[in-house]
Amino acid sequence: MYITIMNYLYKKKKIPILFTLFVMVCFYAYRDFLITYRMMLLDEYFLYYHYQNIIIYYETGDLKYSDNLPMNVRFLGLILQYIIFKVVPCINLTNISVNPNYDELFVCATFSLALLNYLSKYLLIILFFYYVVKILKRPLIEGSICIFLSFILINYVEDFTFDRITILYTLLILMSLNNKYLSCILITLSFLVSEKVIMIIGPFLLIKYIFLKEKKYLINLKFAILSVGLYGLMIYLLINFFNFSFSPLYENTGFDRLFLDLSNKSHISNSIIPITFCFIPYAIYLFDKNKRNLNFSVYEILLPIIMIFLGTGGGEHNIGRYAMYSFIIWLPLFASQINHYLKISKLIEDE
Repeated sequence: MYITIMNYLYKKKKIPILFTLFVMVCFYAYRDFLITYRMMLLDEYFLYYHYQNIIIYYETGDLKYSDNLPMNVRFLGLILQYIIFKVVPCINLTNISVNPNYDELFVCATFSLALLNYLSKYLLIILFFYYVVKILKRPLIEGSICIFLSFILINYVEDFTFDRITILYTLLILMSLNNKYLSCILITLSFLVSEKVIMIIGPFLLIKYIFLKEKKYLINLKFAILSVGLYGLMIYLLINFFNFSFSPLYENTGFDRLFLDLSNKSHISNSIIPITFCFIPYAIYLFDKNKRNLNFSVYEILLPIIMIFLGTGGGEHNIGRYAMYSFIIWLPLFASQINHYLKISKLIEDE
């Protein structure tokens, strides 16, 4: 029954079906949003970075809320959050003791951030299924495995900031690579989303061009370099002419944070386990030497490694979270390996 339904959806017009699925999932999973919203207001228990302050700055112009680099130049998430803040009526939760330091603006900015994260999560998962099945041309069962594992792996990235929308934007670039003009535009504008987008896409394109000899990606790689330059120029101008500065959170950070303590439960759960997940599919490939008709290079293992080093600025408790930004790259391979070794397709056919 499941495969019949998925085949039906796959053959029909894609955008209306995907949109309908998105609306249905969001409708039925609304409690996910409410839980996220509630947890964000219980700040003393669930610490996270307050993008809400930047929204208050947009609304009031009060410079004390303007915040620091690089958080206040992640413009796509901030603009989308501000649009929700202005357009969608704010819902106040009942039966919750909101921090007395949070005024009405902060609560409503929290509502907009929670809603943005909620929508980004389910849009990411639905588009990822489309990417795997339609663009990578994988079997429906492998797309389904990707959906199942995405619900698990997405829990390793931050629920309350811009992680989900950053991964979603990275996925949109991957989906657009067959369209030269659209992909170049998205890659160029990635410096306005997050530095993490280009840290994934830049090396990914370089690997495609150098190791897989795919010359068509040279133009994309050039625009990735352009985006890096634009990001550097933006930071330079903001620091030297607009009195922007980097967050004190990045002071005294160093590579010593890469030395994880196996006796520290937080290091194990937040770093070692998610990092291990990133390496498993490539380790399996090195063992069986089977690409499963996927166009990838084992050098893609460098992507989570790069993110691990980037994560040193966020602390040893965050490097696993940073590495997990790469899951949209390696999960199709892992799903294919799972399908092969567990013979899931055969089990379904036998049914």
